[in-house]
Amino acid sequence: MTVQIAVKLDDGLAEQVKAAAADAGTNLSEWVRSALQHQAAVAKARRARAEEDACGPVYTVEQETALMTARRRRAIAALDEQ
Repeated sequence: MTVQIAVKLDDGLAEQVKAAAADAGTNLSEWVRSALQHQAAVAKARRARAEEDACGPVYTVEQETALMTARRRRAIAALDEQ
């Protein structure tokens, strides 16, 4: 299903959008569609990050320190093997 949406832009912004579409080598509708898809994805990622940040920590400070120490040890060992 396709939906048409009308958007009012001032003259300056309209010219910028048209120029951006031309620079991208696409028509105005495709460029706007792509920009909206990108913004929707960014908004979704930000919402997910905000939800994640609202939760309590997954590990205690001691557990995280132990995990990072083990990760560092494995990285050093992997570099020594090369």
